[in-house]
Amino acid sequence: MINPLFKKIVEIFDSFPDIGPRQSWRLLFWFVKQEVKFKNKFLSYFQLLIEKLNFCQKCFMPTIEENICSICSDPDRNKSKLCIVARETDLITIENLKKYRGLYFVLGGLILPFENKNIIKERMKILEDRLINDRQIKEIILALPFTKEAEPTKKDLIKLISKFNLKFKIPRRGIPTGGEIEFIDPETLKEALEL
Repeated sequence: MINPLFKKIVEIFDSFPDIGPRQSWRLLFWFVKQEVKFKNKFLSYFQLLIEKLNFCQKCFMPTIEENICSICSDPDRNKSKLCIVARETDLITIENLKKYRGLYFVLGGLILPFENKNIIKERMKILEDRLINDRQIKEIILALPFTKEAEPTKKDLIKLISKFNLKFKIPRRGIPTGGEIEFIDPETLKEALEL
């Protein structure tokens, strides 16, 4: 009989996005084969994450203890540009290009049947308040996935942004239909964002 603790850990891994039952078992057995030193380091990092996790009050990127992330607090960032992304991984992908020097806003997902719409709608309201109050923002970049599923979110955002006298662009050039920002190669993404 398989140990019930193993099954509970596998259930947790299985709840991760894009991880299925077989991969969950592989992760568990990979982890149990690691040295004790590695396991302790892994657990201590996760303990710190649990205890000190916070979210930037401006863009919603996860931070450790800070109220404002290092991007939003950087005085050298271009405060007139705001790039709206669906997920944190999209922000990381764009940031890794080292070409975009503006600010971000993380929606936390898309308006989809299987995602928590309340988080996204709440963040859209916060975005609206930010656009009302932050007069430095002059340009919006909608860097959402190029998928059919992203269209309702994109339409809602365009409707929201059109209330303000702001320039906005939707990156398109070179990005295939169905493309997710985090998986697009850097050169194509640079060209699409005109960086």
